[in-house]
Amino acid sequence: MILMATARDENVPTSSIVMKAIDSKTFTELQAFVKDLESRPTERLLRDLPDLVKLSDAKAEIIAYVIATKFRHAGSDERQTIRSSVQATSDRLPHGQERSRVQDILERIRGLAG
Repeated sequence: MILMATARDENVPTSSIVMKAIDSKTFTELQAFVKDLESRPTERLLRDLPDLVKLSDAKAEIIAYVIATKFRHAGSDERQTIRSSVQATSDRLPHGQERSRVQDILERIRGLAG
């Protein structure tokens, strides 16, 4: 499901996973969100990363955990792709909380690679 931003609200997320994250308030909803993250193709998850790290600290931690888990189970080529994509996302973001969260993900996956 793709949502288009209107002139009234330019910050409307464009991804269903981002919308699901925003709407997840209860424990059961968070469980469903995590399962959706885990089953989402890595490429799509990485594409949505800039919007996902705008969420709460707790949800950003869940996202970091899922990416680290995908990294841990990936082959060497996919690990390089994940690392490069997360680095590119970090480089694109302005300094601030979102960039810091992406850099935390980078540190987490670097620790797994070593």
